[in-house]
Amino acid sequence: MNLIFISPGFYISILCLSITFINLSVANATQWTLQNSISQAMSTSPELKQSSAEIGARNAELNLSTMWPDPSIELKVDNQVGLDDGSGDYALSEITISQDIPFSRIKYQQSVAEAYLNSAMHSQSNDTLLLQYRVAKIFYELQFASAIFELAVKRVKLADKLNTSATENKQDVMVRYLTPLEKMRLNIIQEKAHQAEAAAEGNLYETLTEFYKLLGISNNNIVKVPKISPVSTIPELEYLIILQDNHPLLSSQQQNLQAATNEIDVARSSVMKDPSISLNRLRENFSSGTENVYGIMLSIEIPIHDRKTSSVSKAKYNASQQRIELTRIKRELQINLNQSYTHLNHVIEQVSEYRKKVLKPAGKMLELSEKGFISGELNILSLVDANNTYFESNEQYLDLVYQSWIELAKINLHAGKFYNVENSQTDINYLGAQ
Repeated sequence: MNLIFISPGFYISILCLSITFINLSVANATQWTLQNSISQAMSTSPELKQSSAEIGARNAELNLSTMWPDPSIELKVDNQVGLDDGSGDYALSEITISQDIPFSRIKYQQSVAEAYLNSAMHSQSNDTLLLQYRVAKIFYELQFASAIFELAVKRVKLADKLNTSATENKQDVMVRYLTPLEKMRLNIIQEKAHQAEAAAEGNLYETLTEFYKLLGISNNNIVKVPKISPVSTIPELEYLIILQDNHPLLSSQQQNLQAATNEIDVARSSVMKDPSISLNRLRENFSSGTENVYGIMLSIEIPIHDRKTSSVSKAKYNASQQRIELTRIKRELQINLNQSYTHLNHVIEQVSEYRKKVLKPAGKMLELSEKGFISGELNILSLVDANNTYFESNEQYLDLVYQSWIELAKINLHAGKFYNVENSQTDINYLGAQ
C-alpha cells in the first residue's frame, strides 16, 4: 500500500493558489525598480510632508525674528483743561507714542532662526535618507521572498517528478521495486515540498503587503521586480568616509549646535528689557491760553537682580549638550559604517565561495542521485540527502545574497549616500496580490 501524507492545510493552500502570483497577467503588471519605488514612496510619505511643514514653521519663525516690536500708543481723556478754563469739558489731554528698541538682539535672534531653519532642511534630507533605506530594505526583501517562492515551486515540481518517475512505467521502461518505507520517504519529500511552497507563498504575500503599504499603492496592483542577484561592486571606503562628512544627520546637528551657540548671544543681549523711546504731546493751560506741550522720553530698565549670569549659563549648558550630541552622532555613524562595510565584504566573499564550493556541487549531486535512484543504483536515502542538500544550499545562498544587499543599504544610510541611479536589471519576476 502506497501511503501519502497530506495535511488539511495543504488543501487550503491549494484553494488559495487558485489565483497565484506567477500566473497573473504580465501585461497588466507594473514594473518596479528600486528607483521608482523610492520615488513613489517619497511622493506619499507622511514623514516628508511633516518635515516640509516643519520647514514652513521655521521659515515663519525667521520672518518673525527680524521684526521689531510694534509701537504702542496711549490716549488720555480728562477734564483738566475744562477745569482750568471754567468750562468743565472733557477733552483729549495727552498722547504718548512708544517704541521698544531691540538694538543687537534682532541680529542674534535672526541667526538662531536661520540655524534652526537650516537644521530643519537637513533633517528633511535625513528623513529622505531613512525613507530610501526602508524602501530599499523592503524591495530587497521582496526580491528575496520571490526567489524563495520560485525555489519552492521548483522543489514541488522535482518532488512530483520523482514520485511519478519512480512509481509509473512509461514507454515500457522497467521500474525498480520500491519498498513501503521508500514509498513513504518519497511521499514525505513531496509533502515537505508542498508545505515549503505554501510557507514561501505566505511570506511573499506578507512582504508584498508591506511593499504596498510603504509605497502607498493599492494592494490590488500587480507588481514585477527584478530578480535578486549578487552585489557586483561596492564604493571605496575612502569615498564613503568623505561622503559621510556631509551626512544630513550631522549637518542638521551642526546647525542645532550653531543655533545653541547663537542663543548665548541672545541671552546676553536679552538680560535687560529693551530700552523704549516715547513721544509725548500734552495739552496745558497757560496765561496766554491752552497750548500743546511736546516731549521725548527714554525708558531704561535698572538691572537690580543679576539675571545675566543664570540665563547665559543656561544657554552655554544647552550649547554644550548639542556639542556632545554632535560628537555622539559622528562616532555612531563612523562605527556603523565601518562595521557594515566589513560585513559586506565578508558576505560578498562568502557568496562567491558558496556558489563555487557548495551550490554547484549540490546541483551536480542531486542530478546524479536522481538518475541513480531511478535506475536502481542508489537507495532512497541518497536521494533524500541530495534533495535536502540542494534546496537548503540554494536557500542559504539566496539568504547570503539578500544579506549583502541589506548591508549595502546600511552603508548608504550610514554614509549619507542617496539612491539616484536607475536599476538596470532586466530579468523580471511577476508578482501580485491575492
